[in-house]
Amino acid sequence: MSMDAAENHIVPGLTDFQPPIGAGDAVIDYAVAEAGLMPLLMAVVHVTGSLDILREAGRTERPQYSTDLSGSVPAERAVALRAQAAAAIKAWRDAGCPPPYKPGEAELRLMIDTLAGQALDTRYEELLVEELGFSGDARDFHWDKSVAEAQKARMPVVIVGAGLSGIAMAYRLKQAGLPFVIVEKNSGPGGTWFENRFPGARVDVPSHCYSFSFIRDQRWPELFSAWPVLRQYFMDVVEKLGLAPHIRYGTEVVRAIFNEEAADWSVTLRSAAGEEVQKFGAVVSAVGQLNRPLVPHIAGEENFAGVRVHTSRWPEELQYAGKKIIVIGTAATALQIVPELAREASQLTVFQRSPTWVLVHPEYRRAISKGEQWAIDHLPGYARWYRVILYNWALDGTPAHMIIDPEWTGGPQAVSAANDASRIRLTVGMKAAIGDNPALQEKLIPNYPPYVKRPNLGDGGFFRAFSQPNVHLCTDGAARFVENGIIDGTGVLHEADILVYATGFRALEYLAPMEIVGRGGQRIEEFWGDEPRAHLGITVPHFPNLFLMYGPGTNLGFNGNLFFNAECQARYISHCLQWMVEENVRAIDVKPEVYADYAGRMDEALARFTWSHGGAGSWYKNKSGKVIANSPWPLLQYWEWTKTPDRAEFNVKAL
Repeated sequence: MSMDAAENHIVPGLTDFQPPIGAGDAVIDYAVAEAGLMPLLMAVVHVTGSLDILREAGRTERPQYSTDLSGSVPAERAVALRAQAAAAIKAWRDAGCPPPYKPGEAELRLMIDTLAGQALDTRYEELLVEELGFSGDARDFHWDKSVAEAQKARMPVVIVGAGLSGIAMAYRLKQAGLPFVIVEKNSGPGGTWFENRFPGARVDVPSHCYSFSFIRDQRWPELFSAWPVLRQYFMDVVEKLGLAPHIRYGTEVVRAIFNEEAADWSVTLRSAAGEEVQKFGAVVSAVGQLNRPLVPHIAGEENFAGVRVHTSRWPEELQYAGKKIIVIGTAATALQIVPELAREASQLTVFQRSPTWVLVHPEYRRAISKGEQWAIDHLPGYARWYRVILYNWALDGTPAHMIIDPEWTGGPQAVSAANDASRIRLTVGMKAAIGDNPALQEKLIPNYPPYVKRPNLGDGGFFRAFSQPNVHLCTDGAARFVENGIIDGTGVLHEADILVYATGFRALEYLAPMEIVGRGGQRIEEFWGDEPRAHLGITVPHFPNLFLMYGPGTNLGFNGNLFFNAECQARYISHCLQWMVEENVRAIDVKPEVYADYAGRMDEALARFTWSHGGAGSWYKNKSGKVIANSPWPLLQYWEWTKTPDRAEFNVKAL
């Protein structure tokens, strides 16, 4: 039987999979050889009903990097374990693939601890069990009381944005049967993955976990997916969930004004047909942080005769082969686009303001092999354990290399001994990619501590590009535009037909350009000033029935991914709405003292992290240098806090 021809027979049980009835020994041997060891061992437990293979695995270690599935099991032992796994899978096949074994609580704990390479807090095990989803979607919506349709009709909701957060929220509202509409400024779903289509654009989180927990049948061609795959994923999800009829594309929210007496929002919508005002009981902002381009001002822009483009607004028709190109910026976007442009540009100049730390990942462009895909498709539990270990490979431990040691005396290049060890490892990888060029190494390797800015991931192609004769690095600044290029800070002309801004986004301008007016006519940007905050990143005092997703202080800087956060936030918000509908509550807004306490605790926690170090600026910080964007909390804490709203934290206006 070929790798692609397994019988498509779905059986109920532990999870959906295609039992390998009729699969040949060679197929199983091939798949077992290529499968990730840790999820493979878990699948064997499900097919045998025995933990023996885990005991024979012996001591395992926590993952060493984001796609490490080895458990650091010694090579000779791993070979023996794979042979045992192949025999077990063949025996299960020969028995007709009976329903897989569902471990009990104690057995599951051993499986989780083996996967983690350590004994985890039992509270965290509960989170992993929810994420595994063996008993179904633990985050689905259900009413606690009988609710009439008329009660639901009193709570129409507008969701602003059809990216990943908006889709997660819409799915929960659809489950609840609450009336809702999604307004999306673009012509399709996906948010940043609809907008970012520049050459080389891809995610830097493994795709098998950069996805919704409630849809598990996606087949990912690569470990880290390129933008066309992600864009199609969101289109497919919208169709599968039946959300398309609820989305108004090409529509923006201009303003939303809270009506104190009616306890609802008047929302002005703008589309090609003009402006209209609609009333909603609640507003959910799912606009994200990375969607409003940051374009730095450079003198003389009007003089440039060529094409200027931001990476997030890349024209599909733009022809760049054989052109002279300038790229401004050397962070995450540049890491992806520079190698692509370097292959086809006649001349490519990259302007760097400051270098960026990069983890040169050996698997960044790796395709999913047929053997791996076979294991995902045909071994019970494999895909779920695989997703769990990928989605939080740090297993909720706060990485020591990201914590400032106040006693550190080893120099300004690091903030602790662990941070310095990380710096050395990163430097080795970057030097190998740059090659034997000390002058270039000095320019491209930072002298500030690692993880002060967003950690970046790549395959080293960005660094290798500078060994090409048509690629040049400029660290002298961009002084001004002229007709045919840019004059740098030393007076040298760099010619260009195309100027590419790889300069990121106005990440801290939350909710812009929407005008949000709360209780007493207060605008949210006036309330926030230079320190936008939200309780749990979701609610703001004086703005009743307004809920934020991916709001201030929820960017994940060291664990998890934004899908996890979005699902937590969608559950919290849907429970707020459930409370309001079931108890006939018209409006809720978080108490100012709760908001202030949360902000204070967050500031205290953030001060420990490398992000708060003054050695370099980043989009995490506001104008005064205070970290605003990031969350310092372990996933476990945020998950626990967002399970359900604490009603005592809110001011309440009843019907």
